[in-house]
Amino acid sequence: MLVRNNMSWRRVANSLQAFSAHTALFCFTLLLVLKLDHLVSFSWWVVFFPLFLFHAVVARGRFSLPAPSVPHGREWAPCHAVVATPLLIAFELLLCIFLENTYGI
Repeated sequence: MLVRNNMSWRRVANSLQAFSAHTALFCFTLLLVLKLDHLVSFSWWVVFFPLFLFHAVVARGRFSLPAPSVPHGREWAPCHAVVATPLLIAFELLLCIFLENTYGI
């Protein structure tokens, strides 16, 4: 007998969210390679935009209500995510500012 999984809109949204996050990472990687090989003359802000979009998509899934349950034995995970994400975004913003000032168009 075939077991049929019920497809819900929540599962479709989660799949779309994962697809858009991976697409943003791929676009960032592609733009970074093109910029480093001097094939495009985009601003560094344009190159980093897909990475900022990735963080927005991931934050939307991670910090949305209702929050996903934390697995047992991983009590540090929510605090780690709340502290690490803004630090990572701040580093990327500062890196983009540095690259724009040093290697601008």
